Amino acid sequence: MRMGIFKVPFYFLCIFALNQAHYASEGTRWLNLSLKDVQAAAEARDSYAQGFLSLVYAHGDKGTDVSISKASRWAALSSQANHWLGHFALGFLARFRADGLEQQDIGRYYLKAFQDRDGRMIKAAASGDPVASYALAEIFTSDEVRPSLVPDLEFAAEHYSIASRAGYGPASVEFALIKAHLVGNEEFGIKKDLSGGISLLREAAKGNMPSANHYLGRFYYQGIGVQADPKMALVHYQAAADRGHAISQLTVADFHAYGEAGPVKIDLALRYARLAMDQMETQALEKIAAYEQLLAGGGTIPPDQVPSPVPQVPSPVDGIPPPPPPPSPSRTNSSLPPQANLSPGLPSSYGPQKTPGPPPSVYSPLANTPPVPPALPASASPSSPASPEQKRELAKKHYFGRAAVLDYEKSMRLFTESANAGDAESARYLGIMYLRGKGALKDNNKAFQWFTLASDRGDALAKKNAEMLQSLIGN
Repeated sequence: MRMGIFKVPFYFLCIFALNQAHYASEGTRWLNLSLKDVQAAAEARDSYAQGFLSLVYAHGDKGTDVSISKASRWAALSSQANHWLGHFALGFLARFRADGLEQQDIGRYYLKAFQDRDGRMIKAAASGDPVASYALAEIFTSDEVRPSLVPDLEFAAEHYSIASRAGYGPASVEFALIKAHLVGNEEFGIKKDLSGGISLLREAAKGNMPSANHYLGRFYYQGIGVQADPKMALVHYQAAADRGHAISQLTVADFHAYGEAGPVKIDLALRYARLAMDQMETQALEKIAAYEQLLAGGGTIPPDQVPSPVPQVPSPVDGIPPPPPPPSPSRTNSSLPPQANLSPGLPSSYGPQKTPGPPPSVYSPLANTPPVPPALPASASPSSPASPEQKRELAKKHYFGRAAVLDYEKSMRLFTESANAGDAESARYLGIMYLRGKGALKDNNKAFQWFTLASDRGDALAKKNAEMLQSLIGN
């Protein structure tokens, strides 16, 4: 009888151990497999492999180039199979939608992954799955999950660290930024370790992680923990850009457009901006327009008006509004998945927040958007332009603030008058303005209409813009 008493608990212990081993082995297995093997498993409808492959293409992991379109395809397939990693990947990819069409989906998909009925993501993270730990960390650095969850950078850093130690490159990059205080500071309980952060980035760069090169470029440009060196910055930005990293492509474009590390090369600037546009980075539209203006002005710009090609990272605390009141315990707890057997465990409370505000996302538009080019001196235009071409050129000057006061409303009026008179380029600019919400409320449908009109009038760039926007809005 005594033997029989011990058989039942032992049986359940074995089952629990097998479950833990299964969850732990999943992410680690895909990390160690080749891209070819992951691809084969994804094509064989393995939903975990599909979600993982989505992140591979999103990050440029395993030596592949970044491809948001491929990443989106595999994420959708995994999500359709109701896999937590597919849900997470769709939320993660929403951050790369520069037009903001799906920003609301970040929180929706993140919570769908986190609140999985069976708690599969949480169980996987608790069991040592590095991909699940990375996903959990990303979720807890996102402010879009409020009010169901409260961001917790300290908790996220712990899980980034776990995934990084397991050799997951994307987690190493994020953990490096936290260590270097590019995200967070000691008020969030994170001790600064700049040299450690740089070392992590260098290791990730050796592992062919484009985002690691991107941030090393920023460090070298701004002199963060290293001697400021624009040429070395360009080397790293270039490495990331050539692997499809869209923000790096725009940054490299600015380097060439404004001669930051060598002679001005507008042709190269346009090339990299167009590569970014191919990645559905809508900020590229404005960049291309700006470089065209540089060409019109002779391709030169006064040294004192050259913008920094590297975006300034906002303070993690200053300027961030206080967090909203925490959700009631009843509302929060009712939506949470099982929390048993977590290691290192979920944050102790989803109510009162320990930090002065939510940690800023490294993917925020403010943090990653290259700067708008400065005013370029040009000859004065007629005060009362008569022809569509004259109106268009004056509209450009108001749009860019060059030899005229920056005035989006005036440029919108002049572009509209010119476009209605048959000018294709003005119609393209109107598409950009509606897409970016400058001079009018953001309206993707109107942007598409103006791009289409310009395309129909023979504007090749507008045709490209229309095709890109069509793929984004699904028209």
